[in-house]
Amino acid sequence: GKFLVASRKSVDPDLSKSVVLLVRYEQQGAIGLIINSRSNVPLSEVFPALKTAQAPVYKGGPIAIGIRALLRSRSKPEPGLHVFGDVSMISNRRVMEDLMRAGTSPSTFRVYVGYVGWSTQQLKNEMALGLWRVLPGDAGVVFDPNPENVWDRLIGRVQ
Repeated sequence: GKFLVASRKSVDPDLSKSVVLLVRYEQQGAIGLIINSRSNVPLSEVFPALKTAQAPVYKGGPIAIGIRALLRSRSKPEPGLHVFGDVSMISNRRVMEDLMRAGTSPSTFRVYVGYVGWSTQQLKNEMALGLWRVLPGDAGVVFDPNPENVWDRLIGRVQ
């Protein structure tokens, strides 16, 4: 439920100027979703059964495995993973499709292709090098209507 904000030191082309929401941090490693990078992939390519759906798809990270969604809701979807506050992550395709068919707004529901992953030691090393700044999670930032401006706003808070 924390944000990792790429510092100005970050030169990785996949992660420079990114804001990552950590969705899981365990002894085995950490997983996050880049929340400020829309992709050019149409939703109909990700969910062929939803040919008319018009929601944007976000680039969750350089590890191009899987589709996940973040949902802002008072009740946690089943199956789902509570991330923080009223934000949960969903990785079940049927649940995502049901939410899209129900017309869930992009202001409370976002689809991500791929993710960012680290071993615990790798992330600790990157933190020690000053590549990331940590901020508390904020649902308003996760579902910001202008995600392309999020990094500029957050980096000003931490540097």
